[in-house]
Amino acid sequence: MAINTTISLPGDKSISHRAVMLASIADGVSELTNLNDGKDVQSTIKALQACGALIENDDKKLIITGTTLSNPKKPIDCGNSGTSARLLSGFLSSQGLQFSLTGDDSLSSRPMDRVIVPLTQMGCHIESNNGLLPLIVDASGPLNGINYKMPVASAQVKSSILLAGLGAESSSNVSEINTSRNHTEIMLHHMGATITVMDRDIRIEPLSSSLESITMDIPSDPSSASFFIVLTVLMKESQVTVRNMLLNPTRIGFMNILNKIGIPATISNQHHMNGELCGDVSVESSSVDGFEVSSYAIPSIIDEIPILAVLAALGKGKTVFNGIEELKFKESNRVQAIIDNLVNFGIKAYEQNNSLIVEGGTPTQMATIQSFDDHRIAMAFVVLSIAVFGDYKLDNKACIDISLPGFFDTIKEMLS
Repeated sequence: MAINTTISLPGDKSISHRAVMLASIADGVSELTNLNDGKDVQSTIKALQACGALIENDDKKLIITGTTLSNPKKPIDCGNSGTSARLLSGFLSSQGLQFSLTGDDSLSSRPMDRVIVPLTQMGCHIESNNGLLPLIVDASGPLNGINYKMPVASAQVKSSILLAGLGAESSSNVSEINTSRNHTEIMLHHMGATITVMDRDIRIEPLSSSLESITMDIPSDPSSASFFIVLTVLMKESQVTVRNMLLNPTRIGFMNILNKIGIPATISNQHHMNGELCGDVSVESSSVDGFEVSSYAIPSIIDEIPILAVLAALGKGKTVFNGIEELKFKESNRVQAIIDNLVNFGIKAYEQNNSLIVEGGTPTQMATIQSFDDHRIAMAFVVLSIAVFGDYKLDNKACIDISLPGFFDTIKEMLS
């Protein structure tokens, strides 16, 4: 069945988290439309409300009145959201709060030392479960600025430090080893913070006055769009256009790879929204040959590797993703989750020298998808199963609600 349609998707998850946090302390009223509707962003909203943030829904619009946040009365549950846990640890510290962060079993197994170390150096007192959640944070004392060299490429860790730096007594500098997504820097600049970016060095000054409120229609999440784009590529004589998709250069590594392997996208209606580039993206069906991804490119496609592995699995030849260590510390060990599912479908895949290798071919059987309670693994292999077999079996549909509750409705719309 061919696809020929135009789709609109919920807003980018990373921008949604950051917009809600910063608007909660901004001067005046902020209005956010097309907010990501997944559970992760809801975890951030509930966490801020527990700290006294003034947030209300009004006819598909989130209205946030900036205020002074206060200590929550009970531990904050971040659910499955690593973004909530890591960014809130820095953001709430900037407000001089005392708080505790918890999460579900999956999040509670993900490393938090990477934010504990720099925040402790800044003056936070943090207790943890051997570097894991729950975190008990006391940021009521003065925070000092920090010069921090990132040991890994992580937008969450970088953002945690930059957000904490808003409440420090002196400037902070973060040096990245590879450029990670820069939504925090863009939004802070747009809202009036003093932030300087020079290559991979970012300097943030303490706030001398309140941030400015924002009005933003959040562009469609490119990570969400990747699933529908790959489904279209794999279906014969098909075409899809994604309206108003985020085109931030740190987030289109997926599109760059498609272009590199001969699947060009047509981009129209380009414009900026609150400093973020976005536009309409159209892609057609195409054949796929094996390709290689450098370790340098991994940070820009960290969320899209599962669906790119599916694309590789149905192509011709061998595909190699180099430098995939960070992929083991997401909602699941995504390296193993990808390998297990591909093997179950009859595709040869394995890890070798910190690289994920996929040998393309034709799946031999429709397997039950093992989601490992990971939304991106679930969606990626639903795409594979539908593209090849026209149907799917999935062990946990509910996990997809973390980022994209309307996933199956959009699939249905595309195939109707």
